[in-house]
Amino acid sequence: MHRQSLANQSVASTQAVLGQMHGLERDWTAAEEKALVRKLDLHIMIPCCIIYVLAYLDRSNLSNVKILQKDTPDSFEESLGLQGLDFNWAVSISYFTLTAMLIPSALLMKKISAKLYFPLCMVIWGMIVMAMSACKSAPGLFTARFFLGLPESGIWPCGIMYFSFWYKPHERAHRIGVFYSSNSIAQAISGVLAVGIDNLNGHLGLKSWQWVFIIEGALPIALAIPIWWVLLTFPEDSKNLTDRERHIAINRLERGSTRKTDVTWDTMAFFRIMLRPSTYAFFFSYICIGIAAVAQATFLPTILYSLMKFSVQKANLYTAIINIVAVPIYWTFPLHSDWTKERMWHYLIPVAASIPCYAVWTYQGYHSDTSTISNMSLYGMAFLGQLLLMAQPVMLSYRSSTLYGAAEQAVGTSVTVGALSISSIIAPQMYPNKDAPNYVQGFSATVGLLAASLVIYATIPFWLQLEARQRKRKTGHALPLRSLEDSEHSAVSPEMLQRMREMQELEVHQGPEGKAPVQQHATEVEYSVQNVSRV
Repeated sequence: MHRQSLANQSVASTQAVLGQMHGLERDWTAAEEKALVRKLDLHIMIPCCIIYVLAYLDRSNLSNVKILQKDTPDSFEESLGLQGLDFNWAVSISYFTLTAMLIPSALLMKKISAKLYFPLCMVIWGMIVMAMSACKSAPGLFTARFFLGLPESGIWPCGIMYFSFWYKPHERAHRIGVFYSSNSIAQAISGVLAVGIDNLNGHLGLKSWQWVFIIEGALPIALAIPIWWVLLTFPEDSKNLTDRERHIAINRLERGSTRKTDVTWDTMAFFRIMLRPSTYAFFFSYICIGIAAVAQATFLPTILYSLMKFSVQKANLYTAIINIVAVPIYWTFPLHSDWTKERMWHYLIPVAASIPCYAVWTYQGYHSDTSTISNMSLYGMAFLGQLLLMAQPVMLSYRSSTLYGAAEQAVGTSVTVGALSISSIIAPQMYPNKDAPNYVQGFSATVGLLAASLVIYATIPFWLQLEARQRKRKTGHALPLRSLEDSEHSAVSPEMLQRMREMQELEVHQGPEGKAPVQQHATEVEYSVQNVSRV
């Protein structure tokens, strides 16, 4: 919060100086800006949500197909001969490539624009998922899942980075929350689809799990072209906006904004990010809740089937209900965080509220023979467990607001999101088949991880203040030099430069005494903008 306050003061003071010297102020109305933001939501937020729904649908469908035709020769594990930890590794293996490609995918998106990058990924991962229907053995499944991580590696971090090109820092938490709610929507859709597709078992000689892969893999391929048509490129060159809208989109962004003209890769930015203690505080706090979130998303149908003794159909449908209920909370909770501009308690409260879920499940696992807790009560605790997911968009928005320029956004966001990918490798190993049906070790470990996340996240303001003090000792101010450049650049546009030239020419004709300083400042500002563009 202290860092954000310093940034806002810097922006305000820079714009005030420009305004006092040249009479240059924001030349658009609040109504125009609101209309632009609504248009951005239609062209950016909604398409990104659809993309993430499809990506998560295809990445997490193993949790649903695992219990289709359970205990029959047509089941997923029986058909492919999966034994021991084979299923767990099938879930984890895609995250190895996904983690390795996080930073390259973000840099590629910056290079070719989201308008091309996302549809291309959709076609590739759709083809891979459809090909999974032809798998005959565990090695074939492992291979397909390994390559699935390549096109899906950039969906989450690139989506967050994409928002930074278009939205102000205080506008992002709500939109990241809506974006992140797509995983709950995907899980709900996947559960309902699995129940319906299960009836296709044996149709055209294919098993129900094969139909799941075929149908869910075809969806992103079919929607790739419509998504390409709707998405925007960058504020500087988007053809879907009018000249006036582009002008507002470029100049309304202040500190923390990311530009097309930013350098795509900056080695110094990489080392700056990796040497900041706050990087690791964000990273490890995200790993802790990420393990819990991924484990619940992957194994909740299995937990409902094994621990609570629900049927296959009920396990999938009850999972869908939990995810549907979570969606409006995803939308409103980060919105409140944006409205209050508060990022600490909006993380700590939902994470703390989710701990009782795993504590009760741990107790049930240890005392399954004597416990009097009903299955529906245990199911109700799953709604509490889902609350921790609300903390993720708040934390990611907080992280994004501490990064400056495209290079830092690409590295910093990818490193933080990399925690989720690593969590996705670890989480499936916490719930092996040998621990069924009680999964005591997985539940108890989750309690410890959530508690650790609370402690680590609470230290982030301390690290940010420490970094600010170190910068102030070295440079004389608390903010990175890049953020100060962005503050001035956010107040200057080609239209404003033209107005400054006109003022200069007018003063030349009138012969004012203050002509020289104005001419000098206009030249300096123009040079500054040209220099930033070259970067």
